[in-house]
Amino acid sequence: MNLARPSESIIRALWGLAVLALVAAGVAWVVEGRFGAPGVIALILAILLGGVAIYLSPEQVRAWISGRPFAFGTNAALASAAFLGIMVLLNILATRHAQRWDLTAEKRFSLAPQTLQILQSLPEPVEALAFFSQNFQFARQDAEDLLDQYRHYSNGKFSYRFIDPVAQASLARQWGVTRDGTILFVMGDRRQEVTLYNEQEFTSALVKLIRATQPKIYFLTGHGERDINEEGDNGYAQVRRALEREGYQVEALNLAVTSTVPADAAVIVLPGPSRPLLDREVEALKGYLNAGGRMLVALDSPLQISGEGVTESVNRVLEDWGVAFRNDVIIDPVSSMFTDPLTPLSSRYGFSSITEKLRGIATAFPVARSIDEVRSQPERFRVVRLVETSGQSWSETDLTGLRQALNQGRLPTPEGKKLGPLALALTVEQVNGKGRVVLFGDADFAANQNVGANLPFANLDLFVNSINWLSESEALIGLRQSPTSTVRALSATPAQTRTVFMLAVVVMPLAVLAIGAMVWWQRR
Repeated sequence: MNLARPSESIIRALWGLAVLALVAAGVAWVVEGRFGAPGVIALILAILLGGVAIYLSPEQVRAWISGRPFAFGTNAALASAAFLGIMVLLNILATRHAQRWDLTAEKRFSLAPQTLQILQSLPEPVEALAFFSQNFQFARQDAEDLLDQYRHYSNGKFSYRFIDPVAQASLARQWGVTRDGTILFVMGDRRQEVTLYNEQEFTSALVKLIRATQPKIYFLTGHGERDINEEGDNGYAQVRRALEREGYQVEALNLAVTSTVPADAAVIVLPGPSRPLLDREVEALKGYLNAGGRMLVALDSPLQISGEGVTESVNRVLEDWGVAFRNDVIIDPVSSMFTDPLTPLSSRYGFSSITEKLRGIATAFPVARSIDEVRSQPERFRVVRLVETSGQSWSETDLTGLRQALNQGRLPTPEGKKLGPLALALTVEQVNGKGRVVLFGDADFAANQNVGANLPFANLDLFVNSINWLSESEALIGLRQSPTSTVRALSATPAQTRTVFMLAVVVMPLAVLAIGAMVWWQRR
């Protein structure tokens, strides 16, 4: 007894259902990342439906295979396979010989020059152990993207791996990790812990690994100096944090109490005193410098200092070094910030490792004074003009006349005044000794309000680079990336990522193909 031949519409329906089941299996595999129960069921259903269609109409299958459409389809499939093979090969080559291009105007996705310098000069291999559980996956992508950049630019000296502290609890205990999302930077027997995923934190961890010890930077107090803990506009809290990121210990020092400079001082900083130093403090600092000490002095202009004798007491500390602060105010109507001639803006730097990486980036000095070489002593000291004003600037010593002119909304004339270029900053070092000094004719330039991330100036880099030069940490001198240049990528779970991939790469192209097939079927 022969069964009746099924209609052509039934055969088409079977083939259509088989194709839909096959697509459903692919979708389930992409979304779940594996062949789970839904994917397996859909695949089995596709095979069964296709098998039934072949069993019910074998002649049609044989005719289709021997016809021209099958030949054309086979050629198209081979061409597609060849194209996919070429793309896979190109992807392998790109992976093995990876290149990165940052086309953003502000280089937002590039590591800072200082970070690149540190990565390329790591003394030993560094491994980052990132402890992220399944519950902390929302932050993993940010950390992994940045870690991958560090690995890429390290010449093989930086590597990383992710560890699940829940699934591998014994390993987490072995490393002493108790907080999910912790990253340990390990070099030899030293380690640094990081819980924030930005370039500043990562590079700071590397710096602290490189340093065998933490040099101490002492900021003098007791004379109205800038406070390293003050968060207001005039404080130095941002400077303190920047130095701590560079691996320094930052402490306050009152010489009126201790009367001697601590033996562990790497650098002494005198940040804008408004009252004169005591005689015994002057002698203690002179002795420290002449014995090979390192000191940074930033002195505000006399317009901002109400106390008498401040300039004289500071110059007494420096009198053996052949340099002195002038009792003046710099006026630079040509190169100034916000058209304020009392705030020189300069990118005229001397030949020094401090400013080598700052070329083309200006620094601003609100109401500054100039610094002079009072006598030439090339056999004992080497002096470099670190920052200069423009040639159209001048030194205004008539402070009473300057105040009157400013109150009247005008500037005094430069006739008879010392003309620029004037020294805004100087470095002095002993030729046959270890002593080094950096002088700035302004303390405001490093205050919180002038080193903010939203300002296009290199003030913070200039200050921190000076400390690195003084402490003989030249390897850390560089241009630091502004925090505003850090852009966080959008985080997504693995399922969300696969869903986006499925919609963009699979569903949309299949929809176009389906529409094209329908049009072809209707017009054939």
